[in-house]
Amino acid sequence: MTRLRKKGKGFTLIELIAVLVIMAILALIVTPLVMSIIRRARISADKRSVDAYGRSIELAIASYLLDTGKFPTEVSQLTIEYSGDTVTCETTQINPDSSVYLAECKVKNRNVEGYTYGKDKQPKTYSIGDEVTYNGVDYYVIKDSGTKESIVTLLKAEPLTVDEVNQYGTGHINRYTEPEFGSLGTVYNKNGYGGMTYYTSETCGYVNDAWVDIGCTTNYAASEVKYAVDAWKNAQAPLATEARLITIDEIIALGYEYFDNGSLRTYKKTQSTPSWLYNEDYSYSTMSSNFDSTSGIWFVRSDGELDSFGVDDSFDRVVRPVIVLDKSLLNN
Repeated sequence: MTRLRKKGKGFTLIELIAVLVIMAILALIVTPLVMSIIRRARISADKRSVDAYGRSIELAIASYLLDTGKFPTEVSQLTIEYSGDTVTCETTQINPDSSVYLAECKVKNRNVEGYTYGKDKQPKTYSIGDEVTYNGVDYYVIKDSGTKESIVTLLKAEPLTVDEVNQYGTGHINRYTEPEFGSLGTVYNKNGYGGMTYYTSETCGYVNDAWVDIGCTTNYAASEVKYAVDAWKNAQAPLATEARLITIDEIIALGYEYFDNGSLRTYKKTQSTPSWLYNEDYSYSTMSSNFDSTSGIWFVRSDGELDSFGVDDSFDRVVRPVIVLDKSLLNN
């Protein structure tokens, strides 16, 4: 007798559903991993594109230097040979040393977030009135050369003290008096600050109650003030390229307007005049003569107004130096 063979059973619906569920679970697990791998690979490729673009700019800089003998200052001056994916950067910067800095870049309009090429070596830019410190001394910024240079001009936050004026004027200032005695050519004690006048020797002023004008001057370069400022600079600001008093032009730029009523010519304080430019405890001299005067020097009064004085009433002016410095030397 011939027996019939039974056919094998197929998958049941429940088994098919179970397989599909397992496959879906695997897809949920694997897909993010695969996408992450793809994303990392794309980001890595985009970073390589930014690097290649940066190196192309550097080669173009070298070529420009060979052709012209000069360093380029703008990318637009360069002929860049780059054939990779399109790279655009919000910051495409040639530093003062001709290195390249790229930031906020896109590759084929894809953001390369947080990735930069090279280093930003542009000098920091300071705002007028920023408080900075050099060699342990506080200053206010009165001028910044910008990002193309690294020079900043600073006004000392506090005038020289009596001790400093005595110390740095040693050999040139050999008289000391309280201000009420009114003797010119002296340092004086008012709130701890040291005052000096525009004079070339101790003979300028009242000597034994008699006025002596030998040695009087309104020329900063010839005055004892310059001697003391130079000596202070050598001790306290040795790396400054310049130390002096503030000029009338620098003061005007900080917020003054020209005033002329026919009988008086001067510059008046405005709402934009910074409060740190003056102090109720003192007045201080500039290094500029009053307009075309040969006998008067501009000074900043304790209320911030500008005024002029001659050597005959200048015994109570303090010394507030200005220095010119490379920004890299600042502590902030």
